[in-house]
Amino acid sequence: MTGTNAESPFSGLYDRAAENLLEVPVSDEWIDTPDGRTHLLTAGDPSAPPVVVFQGGNITTPVTLSWVEALADEYYLLAPDTPGQPGKTTVETPAAYSSWVGDLLDGLGLDSAPMLGISHGAGIVLEAAADIPDRIETALLIVPAGFGTPLSVDLLRIVLPSLAYRLSGQRWLLDRALTPMFTQPISAVDETVVETVGTALRTGDLRAEFPGPDEPAELAGFEAPTLVITAEQDPFFPGERTCERAGRYLSAMTACLMLTGERHFLPSVGQGHAVERIRRFLGEHGGSAR
Repeated sequence: MTGTNAESPFSGLYDRAAENLLEVPVSDEWIDTPDGRTHLLTAGDPSAPPVVVFQGGNITTPVTLSWVEALADEYYLLAPDTPGQPGKTTVETPAAYSSWVGDLLDGLGLDSAPMLGISHGAGIVLEAAADIPDRIETALLIVPAGFGTPLSVDLLRIVLPSLAYRLSGQRWLLDRALTPMFTQPISAVDETVVETVGTALRTGDLRAEFPGPDEPAELAGFEAPTLVITAEQDPFFPGERTCERAGRYLSAMTACLMLTGERHFLPSVGQGHAVERIRRFLGEHGGSAR
């Protein structure tokens, strides 16, 4: 597998995550778009129904894909590196992610597809739902951005030590910043994941906003079956609040599942519950073959 650009602060972390976290075989693909090249990891049988998987913010695609890789036994998972996020894509961060999503689908030869987004990736799916709704067959949104982020004590417990870590680089500050994000103790989290988030905190634009529509009215034309999965104690997108807001934004939302006791970064058990529900949802609402 080719690495990231040698000058990237994430050089090596991407491939380490693929080696350490993924249990299914993956392949590299490149899609040419009008604005540059998009890199993807693919998993599963290319003849199986496709599902496009959009990565979370401040982590690499292998980390995101590891959450849902079990779906590769039934579906062809297409996981692009988002412009502006850690990865190999050369496209500049677009003014509207929906234009990039449309170009990506064109390059893949797909008129439409089920789309699965985790965190930041869910916000990208929602932007596409607002601008190109007919290209989304089914939306699967896990701990989703796009419905607003309330100010909370837990959020401040992330922001303040993150800023201090950005300045000093001291590991104990990184651990303190990450603790409210993870259900399990930081000591139990794969070191590649910790290093990747830490590198993003040190080098990324901490002022960046989450993608997603500004108003519910922007999603008035989106009618695809949608599954929302939230985490009860998520400091960014609290479970109950996010389900309530998703119901207001998505008039055709089919189901919202809140994972009790979980935080933003789901552990393997939480990931398993999410995959089980996604598999059932796709079985009920379908994903078409190429």
